[in-house]
Amino acid sequence: MLVRLAVAAAALGVAFAAYRLWKRPPGRLSGASLLDLGVAGPAIVQFSTRSCAPCRAARPKLIEAAAAARVDYAQIELDERPEVAGQFGIRSVPTIVVTGPGGAVRGVWTTLPANGEITEAARRAKP
Repeated sequence: MLVRLAVAAAALGVAFAAYRLWKRPPGRLSGASLLDLGVAGPAIVQFSTRSCAPCRAARPKLIEAAAAARVDYAQIELDERPEVAGQFGIRSVPTIVVTGPGGAVRGVWTTLPANGEITEAARRAKP
């Protein structure tokens, strides 16, 4: 009985670790530049798909955050540009990025924080 419990706990631990690795922000976006995607200046960029309900819910909040920080907002549809997901290692949507001058990535999120963190990151990204 104790062995079964230990095996179940280990399996649960491995599954949780795999989930955390899957949901972490894409590493290839850190330090990348989105200039090739048309993002040239400070901006809030949302990577999404047409079928993503959380993406649709986040969009108005991100547009509002971009207006509050006085930066641009851009949305990149991964349905139309699947090579971008592979290029930057995007595994889940929405993936939200704040860029600085020249499209340099300053922050990456895989969920929309409720505390205004993205607005503040966008304000700090401005020159």
